[in-house]
Amino acid sequence: MKVFCLYILMLFAQLSFAQKTFMFPKIKTQGSSVEQFTPADWTVIDQAYGDLNNDGLADLAVILEYDKAIDETRVYGDNSSAIIKETQKPRILALFFKDKSSGNYYLSTQNNDFILRSEEGGKLGDPLQKIAIKDQQLYLRFQGGSEWRWELGYTFKFENKDWFLTSAINLYFNQNTGDMTERVYDFKTRELFTTVGNLHRRDIANKKTSEVLYFSQLRTFKTFKKPWAWEIIPNVYL
Repeated sequence: MKVFCLYILMLFAQLSFAQKTFMFPKIKTQGSSVEQFTPADWTVIDQAYGDLNNDGLADLAVILEYDKAIDETRVYGDNSSAIIKETQKPRILALFFKDKSSGNYYLSTQNNDFILRSEEGGKLGDPLQKIAIKDQQLYLRFQGGSEWRWELGYTFKFENKDWFLTSAINLYFNQNTGDMTERVYDFKTRELFTTVGNLHRRDIANKKTSEVLYFSQLRTFKTFKKPWAWEIIPNVYL
């Protein structure tokens, strides 16, 4: 009987452990170096320095990746429904402002969803291409696919105490034929510029159009969860 009870307890403990939900760490709110902001079992995979809040100081943007793959359920299509389960390493985007008097960095925002994971690029592999800071703006670039390839670019700017998406680009093309559709979004002016044609013969074969973008308010990291999660116009996802 004692052996049976011990077996039941061990089985219950194993099931409880297996069902434990992964918890993202909270990034340290202040420090003087990237190393101080890196939690145990996480690795910095990209970083950029530059002025993000127009004070003339070199702020910091960091992308961290967990050292182990876990099961993640990710949103696609409507910004809210978690519909695709992937086994991959979670990633974190952390943005810091530098303080002139202390020389320390102070956490502005931590985002656990927006950065695409290494398994979300298709046959091309890891979709993360670039993180950069220029003209007080944060630039994020991704690409993926196989024969038909896609490139995504997002620009965020810190205004009115929040991070707003100011512009974006979405390029979809066939690597063999060059057939492509490119959409450039300007959220400040609420304009969408679309080019349809051929990637290799842009000057003679492409048709360019523009239209008004309709949305209630600018998106932020809080309201735009991740790439491919905003149906910005019917059947077009950004």
